[in-house]
Amino acid sequence: MSLPTGKLPLPLLRQALDRVPRDDSAVLVGAEPGEDAAVIDVGGPELLVAAADPITFAAADIGTYLLAVNGNDLAVTGAEPRWLLATVLAPAGTTADQIQALLAEVAEACSAAAVALVGGHTEITDSVNSPVVAGTLLGTATRDSLVRTSGARPGDALVLVGEIAVEGTAILAGDQADALRCAGVSEADIQAGASRLEAPGISVRPAAAVLRSAAEIHAMHDPTEGGLAAALRELAEAASVGLRVNRDAVPVLPECRRICRALGLDPYALLASGALLASLPSAQASTALTALRNAGSTAAVIGEVTAAAEGMRWTVGGSDVPIPTVERDELARFLESV
Repeated sequence: MSLPTGKLPLPLLRQALDRVPRDDSAVLVGAEPGEDAAVIDVGGPELLVAAADPITFAAADIGTYLLAVNGNDLAVTGAEPRWLLATVLAPAGTTADQIQALLAEVAEACSAAAVALVGGHTEITDSVNSPVVAGTLLGTATRDSLVRTSGARPGDALVLVGEIAVEGTAILAGDQADALRCAGVSEADIQAGASRLEAPGISVRPAAAVLRSAAEIHAMHDPTEGGLAAALRELAEAASVGLRVNRDAVPVLPECRRICRALGLDPYALLASGALLASLPSAQASTALTALRNAGSTAAVIGEVTAAAEGMRWTVGGSDVPIPTVERDELARFLESV
């Protein structure tokens, strides 16, 4: 049976990664479900942290977008990005001016983020019908600053920074405006949704830095495909813990809620880059929230980490139900239907 478009389902990914050899002692964090980046001990005072993600759809500023999605994976480990390698695959028919403009976008974004563009590959190919830019972002972290998704502990508070679901809402509003109008979505919501890639944007690097300075962070995770529901399960499974979440406490973009209602989508399973999930001591949650809000971030305690035996559950309208297993991101499901 052929697989649907989108991220590889977690059980299949886990099955594949179980076959990966783990005999290199320098690899502190390797290819593991739920972990956002690899961490390698290169023998010096700093650890090397690496993440890789592609941009597979049209973006207004592909360089900024590329650095944001890869930078989020480094930020949640406590690392600072330093070097980028970019692989650019452009479709047949691409002109010299177009490829130069695309590469200039990547270089300008690197310059603005104080990241060095150190290499990669550029190719014109019949294998794609629109540009695909894949980034490998390298950074450094100190041993004391390193954070793992698997670090969540029973008794921790679960904090969500940002609103759900910035990236999915922006793509729907920006690329599917006519479909949204046909579904009865207002022009105001379409315009508000489409603007979310610029404000607040999808980078969680500033919020992660605020969290690290305000509290002892046990775990951070970057919700992407499958939205918040998938991210919660990934964090819990990586740390071998349970979760108790109040879904009604989750901040949801107003236009996201209305767009999802009109299209019959689940906002909690919608592509959610731009949000940050963190696990930290309950006693420090109030201090962390104050620091985040003072820095201009939306933030809320949405639940707690429990023992694994208690399972992964959330409260929805007063009912206690399991956090669903997301087989496929809602954005991918919708795009296949139009």
